[in-house]
Amino acid sequence: MLRRGLRAWLADAGAAEDQAYDLLLAACEAATNAMEHAQDPTQPYFDVSAVVGGGRVEITVRDYGQWRERVPSMDRGRGSTLISAFADVTATPSPEGTTVVIRARLAGAAV
Repeated sequence: MLRRGLRAWLADAGAAEDQAYDLLLAACEAATNAMEHAQDPTQPYFDVSAVVGGGRVEITVRDYGQWRERVPSMDRGRGSTLISAFADVTATPSPEGTTVVIRARLAGAAV
């Protein structure tokens, strides 16, 4: 349902097909991380929101749990590297959960 909704929204926002695919991949990776990595969530769900304006798109994924701390020797995985290949990404942890924001300029948008 998330993939279908975001795909339609990105098309309406004017994202090129290749860029829409990349942003969909990044957003779904962030959502998967929210489901798999949030420990002891205070809410049994995660939120996804998306806005477009000024030739830019912003997709936010927020969970309500805490991510396990990883020591330098642990494999960090490739999720954030994957997302960063397509857009600017920030992950902000807080006591209430973690918020991941994916930002990109729409292909062909005026500067």
